[in-house]
Amino acid sequence: MRKRSIKDILTSPLLMTIYTVILLFVFLLFRFKTDEGIVVNSLEEKNNSFWSCEYDFFRGDKKADMKGKGDNLFISVLSESGEINIKVEDKNGNKLLDQTVSDHLIDNESMDIFNVKVPPEVKVSVKGKNHKGDFKISYRDLKDFSKESKEGIFLYGETHDYNGIKKIEADLWGKYYKEYGMRNLFIEYSYVDAQFLNIWMKSDDDKILNELFKDYEKTLAYSEENINFFKEIKEKYPETVFYGTDLCHTYKTGGKRYLKYLEENGKVGTDDYNKAVEDINQGKKYYEDDENPETYRENIMVKKFVEEYEKLEDKRIVGIYGTAHVLPYSDDYYCEGPCMAKQLDKKYGNILNIEDLCTLEKYPGYKDSEYRYYK
Repeated sequence: MRKRSIKDILTSPLLMTIYTVILLFVFLLFRFKTDEGIVVNSLEEKNNSFWSCEYDFFRGDKKADMKGKGDNLFISVLSESGEINIKVEDKNGNKLLDQTVSDHLIDNESMDIFNVKVPPEVKVSVKGKNHKGDFKISYRDLKDFSKESKEGIFLYGETHDYNGIKKIEADLWGKYYKEYGMRNLFIEYSYVDAQFLNIWMKSDDDKILNELFKDYEKTLAYSEENINFFKEIKEKYPETVFYGTDLCHTYKTGGKRYLKYLEENGKVGTDDYNKAVEDINQGKKYYEDDENPETYRENIMVKKFVEEYEKLEDKRIVGIYGTAHVLPYSDDYYCEGPCMAKQLDKKYGNILNIEDLCTLEKYPGYKDSEYRYYK
């Protein structure tokens, strides 16, 4: 057997493969290495009050000095893999936020949202550890809000089956109700549902409420927690007025029942009756549309929200919706188009405030930001 020479060994297929891998690694290292670390396929936009970056791979540190007129920094992070840490400090080095995101909960990705009360100037640092995804950081230059304010939209997102979320929402509404005299509560229910709820608020029993939730059996809306949420609203905050801006999911049951109620009370042809008919027809179309039902629904929710809001004399409202509808800086993840809040942001951006209640509950250290405009 012939003894292999050093040349043969050094030029063997195995070592040649290893050489290629090493050279490729070195090439990629120098090709994508920057002063901020290694960033692959990056698309970045940055100015004084806004900073966004999307990438396939990020390992390193990015920093920015940010300035804005608002007193709140809005941060959203999309994670597909790896880990990312975001720190926010004031000019004196006082830490305002130090949060790491690494969980990928839904379809191997997660969206986390933070709202941080900040001064006009902050230092932001972002550290990635083999992270794939994006982040968006911006000052929200909102109008000051107080008891004397004439308008303000406060949208809160929930994961519908998140344990304990309805109690958080009831307490939250109580603060607006008692301390700021707000009475208008927008909800992810239909016009018909909201009208039934408003009638029930003035009734002596729970017959209407029980019938309403019987319509929602075998859905996420049907739960003791949801029922108790409305009961607590009625008991503690009896002047609450509900506004439903979803389409009518229960057009076969609740829709027919409400039309019958109106007919029995001589209200055929009234604005109330016509809106109920429209609500029911929208529900029918949604369930008959095989192509883009979710996009249709999202646009209907925007349309009805604007219609109800523009009619109000007191334009200070709280809205409680599924998180999918209130993530303003991403396209809706289940339909082809921008979510409700993103569309509303174009019209009401200077008075629109958004919170993801489940994120705040998940990271309780920043839960005090719920009421940041009142401090």
